[in-house]
Amino acid sequence: MAKDVTTYTLKQALAAKVEDHIEIAVETEDGTKFKIRATAEQLDALTGDLETILDADDADAE
Repeated sequence: MAKDVTTYTLKQALAAKVEDHIEIAVETEDGTKFKIRATAEQLDALTGDLETILDADDADAE
């Protein structure tokens, strides 16, 4: 990641399909709120990344 990226701690996130894309509404612990618009393909790729990370964490815990 770039050095000029702000990191937030997630408080909650909700997803909804809106027309031809998916919106993820995010609220951070400091109260910042924003939406992310993504295609199904982008979220499939993200889901794959997250599954890989979580699977690795599960393997490390064994």
